[in-house]
Amino acid sequence: MKKYLLFISLAILTSCESEINESEDIKDIADGTRAIVVNEGQFGYGTSSLTLLTWTGNVTNDVFRKVNNRPMGDVAQSLTKIGDNYYVPLNNSRKIEAFDSKTFESVETMSINEDVIPMYVQHLGGDSIAVTDQMWRNSSSKLMIMDINHKDKNRRVLRRYIKMEGQTYQMQLVNNKLFVGGSQLSVFDLENLTEQGRRYIRNSAGDSFALTDFSKIVVDKDGMLWVLTGNNVYRIDPNTELITNSIDVSDLKINERIGCIDISPDGNTVYFNSSRRVYTINIDDIKKPQSPIIEPVIESRRTIYNMCVSKENTIFMCAVVYGSLSRAQIHEFNIETGECIRTFNAGLFPHFIYFTEDFN
Repeated sequence: MKKYLLFISLAILTSCESEINESEDIKDIADGTRAIVVNEGQFGYGTSSLTLLTWTGNVTNDVFRKVNNRPMGDVAQSLTKIGDNYYVPLNNSRKIEAFDSKTFESVETMSINEDVIPMYVQHLGGDSIAVTDQMWRNSSSKLMIMDINHKDKNRRVLRRYIKMEGQTYQMQLVNNKLFVGGSQLSVFDLENLTEQGRRYIRNSAGDSFALTDFSKIVVDKDGMLWVLTGNNVYRIDPNTELITNSIDVSDLKINERIGCIDISPDGNTVYFNSSRRVYTINIDDIKKPQSPIIEPVIESRRTIYNMCVSKENTIFMCAVVYGSLSRAQIHEFNIETGECIRTFNAGLFPHFIYFTEDFN
């Protein structure tokens, strides 16, 4: 708990209006990384970047470029840790950058020679990963199965792909089943990861449904899945593949593109946002929330582009300015009080925040 207590102490001394320490020195990585912000950058200009927030309160921007002396690529989407490496898909570069999780030194650039827009990575075990695709030509995309055996430079990096209906986004692997969000919520048995083996989760009307782009598929303390659509929050039993609870949130006007859902570290509380408002659902007393727990005061020109929950059960919100090259502001909020703990600058358009496991 020493790191956590130190960080909370720093938080008390830091107002929401003032930016915390920003450093250009990459040796600050040695402080211990608390969070990694994955910034899309400006489309077509290859300005994707990583922003590091350390346990000692330092912020370092553009870390990948500083370590590897080259740009990371164009339009970074997410970050997944597998073993000792991080994996970042870059959709307009059609590649995945693999790099060491301690030094951030490049391990391999995994180029994808397909007409795809890679989005998210899910480890399937061994040397296999699944990668989703935002491409939507002829109403289809590809769920790519790729090889991360970096020692074999002669391998086939893209082993195969599964044709999907519509776009595909974030995934969740539970009970040897792969759940894939997107234009539909698809599910595969891991031992039958094929087009013929795909099934859809359907609502009470028998219809499939689309998840928001930024929406995770989260797992609560009882092993149930939670997802967000533009109109509903669904709780799903992964064993029966049936919806157990449906909460109508259509009046909250969830943004179908950047609405987000996440869960507390103990799996007890679901959080989701509608623009600047954050709502909660207690999984032991499932009902529609009546009022937001957080309604931050953020300058009107900024849009909330992402929302997520840290390992310490605080809320991070990413505020951007559309049509501008100004850097995003990341605001961290105390869930109990709704107060802003700190604000720091990241890169352009943060699409994803990864919180490290090293928080005890």
